[in-house]
Amino acid sequence: MKNRKIWASVLALCLVLAGCTAGTGGESAGEQEGQSASAAESQTGSEAEAPGEPETPALPKLPEGPVTAADAEELSGYLELAMRRAEQPPAVEAAFLDSEADPEMTVRNLYYALLSEHPECKYAYDLAMERTGDGLYRITFSYMPYRTGDYPADFAGEEAGSFGELIALAQEHLDQAEIPVRITDPSLTVDDLGRALQQVGGGYLLCQLSRDGTAITVTPQNGLTHQAALDRLAEIETLAQQIVEECVTDSMTLPEQAEALYTRLTDRVAYDFRYYTDPGSMPYESTTAYGALKDDLAICGGYAQALQALYEQVGIPCLTVSGQWNGENHMWNLVWLDGEWRYCDATSDRGRSEFGFGCYRVTAENLWGHTWDQDWVARLTSGLEV
Repeated sequence: MKNRKIWASVLALCLVLAGCTAGTGGESAGEQEGQSASAAESQTGSEAEAPGEPETPALPKLPEGPVTAADAEELSGYLELAMRRAEQPPAVEAAFLDSEADPEMTVRNLYYALLSEHPECKYAYDLAMERTGDGLYRITFSYMPYRTGDYPADFAGEEAGSFGELIALAQEHLDQAEIPVRITDPSLTVDDLGRALQQVGGGYLLCQLSRDGTAITVTPQNGLTHQAALDRLAEIETLAQQIVEECVTDSMTLPEQAEALYTRLTDRVAYDFRYYTDPGSMPYESTTAYGALKDDLAICGGYAQALQALYEQVGIPCLTVSGQWNGENHMWNLVWLDGEWRYCDATSDRGRSEFGFGCYRVTAENLWGHTWDQDWVARLTSGLEV
């Protein structure tokens, strides 16, 4: 939606009506998030923003009284400012809506377009609209409580203030269909919280943030019951334990254990080429650690989740990373060893132990042919304790 010009006009009008200037204003949650997002974009890995960087100007305040929106773009500007500030927009006189067959749907379409353009505002998860007696339109957003702090007084969710704490909470309570959670960092975005939860469940349990952000939902996959999915994850853990007992000795250092397990995985597990030749006949297990550890057959997701399961047994922090390899969807790993994060791609290293690995504990610059959201990886790892 092309609303930059009208957005600037709305900002200017709000500044006049509110009697403030961009760069001053209250310490609202919206202002804090704007500053946090700016800082996150300027960071890579553990690097912090350099001292002396100019601060992101604070958002202008919304006018307190009714406003007039001449068209959809002007109304969209008011809605965007309200969403960014996580506040309710003022009542609006919008004569153009009177001629619409479904005014609320028109407003909802503006809202959906804003979420598409500004996914960082997805904490505004719904809206309602009514026409007041004086002919004004009152639009009300529903905001996730973690963004506004408006949790019910009797809410008893467990606190999670980082991606690491969220992941740990989900892993600890996978036996529950819904895990109440109180997210304590309002700068975390809805999309990032959802992406962090993808580290949990092993392909058999899907963990997601609930619609209002007050719970983690846990949903079994591939037609399994919740208990059957838990049983399959337990089988994966047992298989990983058995392989560790076969490959690892007490005299090995942690890096030696890591290489021994990586070698075992890449030597023994074959790629399931039915993914290309006959995808309908390929079992779901080939996409998971179970296929790799039980059947010695997997595609990239199975390799990556198997390495994660193996390294978990010896206490090596290991994440899965999704992106593309030579233009195809792909999954690999990010591993913490010797005080640094390094990438591993067991799929591309399969069968290469005799000749030397090409994608074992390499930097991002040396992970040839791979593309992924490195900014997201930096945000994720900065929220983990290792």
